[in-house]
Amino acid sequence: MPSRSLIMAKVLIIDDSKLITLFGKDVLSGVGHEVITAEDGESGIEKAKKEKPDVILLDVIMPGIDGYEVCQRLKADPDTKDIAIIMFTSRDEPTDKIKGLELGAQDYVTKPFDPGELIARVTTHVRLKELYDTLEEKNRQLAELANKDGLTGLYNHRTFQELLAKELSRAKRFNEFISLLFLDVDNFKRFNDTYGRLMGDQVLRSIAQVITKSVREMDTPARYGGEEFAVILPGADEDAARKIAERIRKAVESIVFKIEQEEVHVTVSIGVASFPGSKIQQPRDLIECADQAVYAAKEKGRNRVEVFHSED
Repeated sequence: MPSRSLIMAKVLIIDDSKLITLFGKDVLSGVGHEVITAEDGESGIEKAKKEKPDVILLDVIMPGIDGYEVCQRLKADPDTKDIAIIMFTSRDEPTDKIKGLELGAQDYVTKPFDPGELIARVTTHVRLKELYDTLEEKNRQLAELANKDGLTGLYNHRTFQELLAKELSRAKRFNEFISLLFLDVDNFKRFNDTYGRLMGDQVLRSIAQVITKSVREMDTPARYGGEEFAVILPGADEDAARKIAERIRKAVESIVFKIEQEEVHVTVSIGVASFPGSKIQQPRDLIECADQAVYAAKEKGRNRVEVFHSED
């Protein structure tokens, strides 16, 4: 008896031969794989889409559409293109193998197949899939690290610039609103000097969490730099943006930081700029206008929301 597979997988066998199907199912299920079957190409394609197997064993010669067409269609479909395909053939001709490989098949097994060889080939492609999935996850994590600010977990400055450019371009193309909030923590240098940078970092993390909870799902909060934050608000006009900004301001003001025996509050000044606007055509225009509104909020006493108006 072959040893039990260390990697359990879902395998789809597409073959019109009941004898081959039953034999393959018995061999693979005997080492722990889950095996599902289809007796022709069309039903095989449907099962591949529905079941999302790890590996497909596909017969070349079948009634209706043959294995080559099935392979081609599976590889052309985004939902199934990454599934490994091992083709069955009763002919050991190089031209047959080359055709299948050119269409996207990963491997070939010649019928009648040896049970040990079948198990080995399936296990190899399952392991390759696991390695590929692990690599994809690592790449996703690396991309996320590259896009996120290490302290707050929000998007970083570079990613914010890229997303703002895309959202503004979209708003211009579809004649929609977009607003930008700029937030600056009031008297943050004094806070750091008084309570230390570690406590300052905790303040920034807490504000980031409050911003995330206060905005809509479609909005994009980011750490612009230092004690500055930004929020992209797609579809939000000036009035909607002001309301979101005020919600954030109140939420930040209500945070209580307990430092030894003291309860400390922090506040933010928020500037709002919206498109369409007479001075706003490029992403930098939206940033400059929101920044001017923050400056106005600081000048008027801090802990407030100010909206940029081109006539001001």
